[in-house]
Amino acid sequence: MESKLFQWLKASKNKLLPNKSSGEQGDSCYQVRLVEGVFEPAESAEVLLSLLNYKIKFHTVQLLNLKETQNSDPENSQKRIEELKAAKQEVTDLVVKARNKGLVLEIQSTVKIIPREVDVETQY
Repeated sequence: MESKLFQWLKASKNKLLPNKSSGEQGDSCYQVRLVEGVFEPAESAEVLLSLLNYKIKFHTVQLLNLKETQNSDPENSQKRIEELKAAKQEVTDLVVKARNKGLVLEIQSTVKIIPREVDVETQY
């Protein structure tokens, strides 16, 4: 049984996205302000660690799927998980230091999205 997300994606496949700005190689480029503002350390931890935990979970599931496939190389997924875990530790350290010094944290995160042709080498 397909999830509602996949059903929606299939139905939306032929709809064009509105042009935002010119990106690399003349492609349309879309930017989403994901996180923006000044946060207390506890709020910063909640926002940033939630994002990192979700990405770690995503890549872990991808890694498990790759391991089930005979002709796949899970090395890139494993490397990405390690990078995300290191980033999680850095964020944790930063948040603790900010809390101990009575600081707030300004977070600015923009996601840049560039539609591209399908490439077998593309990594998540």
